[in-house]
Amino acid sequence: MKTFDVYPRFDINITRGEGCHVWDAQGQRYLDFYGGHAVISIGHSHPHYQARIRNQLAALGFYSNSVLMPIQEEFAGLLGQMSGYPDYHLFLCNSGAEANENALKLASFHNGRKGLVAFDGAFHGRTSLAVAVTDNAKYRAPVNDGPWVDFVPRYDLPSVQNILRDGRTAAVILEGIQGVGGIHMPDAGFLRQLRSLCDETDTVLILDEVQSGY
Repeated sequence: MKTFDVYPRFDINITRGEGCHVWDAQGQRYLDFYGGHAVISIGHSHPHYQARIRNQLAALGFYSNSVLMPIQEEFAGLLGQMSGYPDYHLFLCNSGAEANENALKLASFHNGRKGLVAFDGAFHGRTSLAVAVTDNAKYRAPVNDGPWVDFVPRYDLPSVQNILRDGRTAAVILEGIQGVGGIHMPDAGFLRQLRSLCDETDTVLILDEVQSGY
């Protein structure tokens, strides 16, 4: 069996990393601007990170969420303090796509609606609902392509307003910073107006913040 050929790859075999540098199999050093999709932003082989992983693996590598997980509660408390949202609830997921899937489903449960609004250039993942609100037809199979998603011009508030007026939209989803679609950021004024519009129409506003660091 071979691994599935999904992505084009550079002919580089990265074998180790330290801090902000990585090395290939020939010993060539590179300054790493990639950061592993922003999931290793503390740098490679950080001693505290290594120690925590090593100690956890020595105690217990994996178990089910059906039992108590004090480390998750500790993490949720710390994240609440650092982000300024101590009264929020945290649901831990494996990926940004999975987080978006759950957010979209929760929005639909909340108001009983089916419609979704996304923006031109959006990328929210490759799983079922996440890819349906991703503005790239080549990622979507026919089963993901449905009439319940409206794509509107990037940060065009009147277009969103016209759609939300009919009361069928469960959620508006947008990225804090568009990554795959280019480096585009909504300004604070647009976000405040969108927040107010969603509140007025009982529409859930979902901010996909994978590119912004969450």
